[in-house]
Amino acid sequence: MIRKPWGLTIKCLLAAIVLASANLRAESELFDLNDILVRGQLYIWNRISDALDIFRCGIAGGPGIGAEIAVTEYAQLGAYVTKENGVDFPHFIPPLWLTHYYQQKPIFNQHEGYYSTASFGPWRRTNPNSDENARFPRNKWDLRAQAALGVGHLYVNFSAAEVHDFLAGIVCWDPSEDDQVPDPTAIRRPADQFGRGVCNILFGICEVPANIIRVNQEEGDMAGISKGLGLGVWRFFCREVVGVVELVTFPFGWEPIIQPEYFYQKEKSTTWRVQRPAFHRRY
Repeated sequence: MIRKPWGLTIKCLLAAIVLASANLRAESELFDLNDILVRGQLYIWNRISDALDIFRCGIAGGPGIGAEIAVTEYAQLGAYVTKENGVDFPHFIPPLWLTHYYQQKPIFNQHEGYYSTASFGPWRRTNPNSDENARFPRNKWDLRAQAALGVGHLYVNFSAAEVHDFLAGIVCWDPSEDDQVPDPTAIRRPADQFGRGVCNILFGICEVPANIIRVNQEEGDMAGISKGLGLGVWRFFCREVVGVVELVTFPFGWEPIIQPEYFYQKEKSTTWRVQRPAFHRRY
């Protein structure tokens, strides 16, 4: 009678240990450091993207005269008439348009036609003959300024909605639903990408003498010191830039951007080329 409670206690302890070890194993599987790094980098990317969405600019050509300024649609002042062909775009920093390109957002929005309008406070009157699509974007809460002078029309827009989206994104809320999220089906090889990045940075310079020698052997001395040098410098530059990108973003474990992956490979099955980065398809 005395042994039975002890036996039952021991069995309960063993069962508790088994369950605890199973829970610890499950928790360790759920804790994925690389996934945390991916989400952290996407958080930074999304905040930069949201910040770049705040401003939108535009230019147009065609006869026109007038100007308008607006602090939301409830405080407007101006009048203009134009017959133009124009385009609006994210901002005046073209290299940063890549954020829209890789997120598959439209960079340019075109418009063309005749438009005539006048505004004061919340009141606006538009010429009935105007084409509603022949103007720059105009949203309810935006701060906007534009001027048509002769044959040119400039436009700058500050989006309050995107400011709200940016501030909300700081606390991981996405009102615009335009944030990038990790792809759960993606096969990641972070160690491979890290190694490629380091090698490209350290040994990219070797592309210069290697291409001079290769072109010299194939096409002669003059081609070697001209074409070979230019080709080597270009490939060196590509490897350095790509190396930095791959090193910074190594948790994503993307496919190689440059082929061949390394400056020296025992078997080079492909010709030298720069491929479109994999992050245009998935994160």
